[in-house]
Amino acid sequence: MIRSGLVFVIVLGSCRGTETVAPDLGTLRVEVTMTGIDIDRDGVIIAVDNATPVAIPANGSYEFTNLLVGAHEVRLGGVTANCASTTPLDRTALVTAAAPASVQFALACTKAPLAASGIIAFARADSDHTFDLWVMNPDGTGETEVRESPNISDMLPSWTPDGQRIVFVAAVGGASKILAFDRVGAVFTELTSDNPPTYTPSVSPDGRLIAYSQQKSWTDYDIWVMNADGTNRRQLTSDTAYEDQPAWSPDGTEIAFVRAGGIYRMNAEGTNVQRLSPPSAENDGAPAWSPDGALIAFHRTLNEPSHIYTMRPDGTQVTQLTTGLDNDYGPSWSADGARIAFASGRGSGLAIWSMRSDGTDLRRLSTGPDDFQPAWSR
Repeated sequence: MIRSGLVFVIVLGSCRGTETVAPDLGTLRVEVTMTGIDIDRDGVIIAVDNATPVAIPANGSYEFTNLLVGAHEVRLGGVTANCASTTPLDRTALVTAAAPASVQFALACTKAPLAASGIIAFARADSDHTFDLWVMNPDGTGETEVRESPNISDMLPSWTPDGQRIVFVAAVGGASKILAFDRVGAVFTELTSDNPPTYTPSVSPDGRLIAYSQQKSWTDYDIWVMNADGTNRRQLTSDTAYEDQPAWSPDGTEIAFVRAGGIYRMNAEGTNVQRLSPPSAENDGAPAWSPDGALIAFHRTLNEPSHIYTMRPDGTQVTQLTTGLDNDYGPSWSADGARIAFASGRGSGLAIWSMRSDGTDLRRLSTGPDDFQPAWSR
């Protein structure tokens, strides 16, 4: 019996010597705040030590749990160049097993500079009840007014292929003419007079021609074309119906346009006119060719509201991209064809939005509250 008891004590002592003590763990909360103009739209990246980084909104927070008690390196990344902090973006945080540790990053943002290419022009309502022309980066930052034009509505922009010139409409009352704005030197050039009124300019892919609509009467508009300097104007269509919103194909051989609420296409010389919209369509508008020429985006109104669609250049394979209770208008493709910008009343006020070419990943770009007619430069 004595020997058995001795063995039991020895075994028990051996087990106690191999017990595993759980490490002390704690929590670290990281907070990011951004103030000012052009707050980072894509959010930021937080990393602790060598762990997988975590993405959070520009004004957001994240809690890292089950961290070993002790010092940890915290890094803030993905910050745009126009946002800066007065304190380092690399910090050391001391995590304890008691209350959660906390690290705060505060950044102030200034106006983001405009990109050299791929920016979006659009029209914005002004306090004098007219519209002014604005431009912004493809993520919505860097909003910049092209000019302040009291009592004049600057709208309906179209870019030259080099992205250095915007052709647009300047309207006063019922009078409307086409102007060009050269970004280099900020020079404005008048291309047409306001008699007869002219509208909806569209620059050809090679930059040599401008298609546009010209008013003949209150109900009769026709499609015309002129040289990029406003010379050699010639009429392409002569139907008595309302014809408007010309859009060049990427190779410059064809023009899509609107006639009496339906979308048509024709050769660049005005021949071989074909209807693309079904006979029942009465409110199709704003055709826009994809950069590869495979699709035409447009808006369609079936009762209410209006939404963005695409179709093949022969009018087949019509696909609805946007849904909901708000109106979506005026699609414009990015240069790579990956995204489509459009005006939408979703959210608060009318603003410029973008989405992938399949209708996913909706993003609000402009601040509104009354922005429309986007035109994406190359």
